[in-house]
Amino acid sequence: MRLRLLLLSLLLSFVMYSQRTERGFGPVYLERNNFQLNLLLPGFQYEFGLARNLSVGAEVGLSLATPREGYSVAPAYRAFSRYYHNLKSRARQNKNVSGNSGNYFSVSFQQFFVEWELLGNLDNEGRDLNFLGVVYGIQRSYNNGFGFGVEAGAGNYFRNRITGGIGPVFNLRISWNPFRRKKPKGPPGFE
Repeated sequence: MRLRLLLLSLLLSFVMYSQRTERGFGPVYLERNNFQLNLLLPGFQYEFGLARNLSVGAEVGLSLATPREGYSVAPAYRAFSRYYHNLKSRARQNKNVSGNSGNYFSVSFQQFFVEWELLGNLDNEGRDLNFLGVVYGIQRSYNNGFGFGVEAGAGNYFRNRITGGIGPVFNLRISWNPFRRKKPKGPPGFE
């Protein structure tokens, strides 16, 4: 009985030890919940870590659309899935990986409400503009809660199931996470 209890406690301590994130000894995982307020174009983003390098999320706010026929800055919502490909190498180099700081490939669906556009030259006859495409992005977060992100890619713009053609997409985000806790100061592994 004592041997079983000892083995069980060793197993549990090993499992808990391997779940460390950011700085630590085990595998690097994404933040489970990452909320950001976009300061550049008003809006917010929520990202949920699903697996070691995979997250899904949603964003609501103002956004830039650049289809073939023009451009628009309009309210939009976006759903995305991101695969972070360099978290291990960043952690090995003692670089920050907290707040999902890394480079990623993403599949993105975005719907622009162009009838409420603030800037632009698109025909906005009550037909929402949709985007489905792939992007490459860089996201960095800092201990004070501020961060930035840059994304660029291409995809298909379409309206009401009528294809509008391939077009570029570019997103720039300066953000703040109001729930970010400051890390205690000390050597790596100190907490």
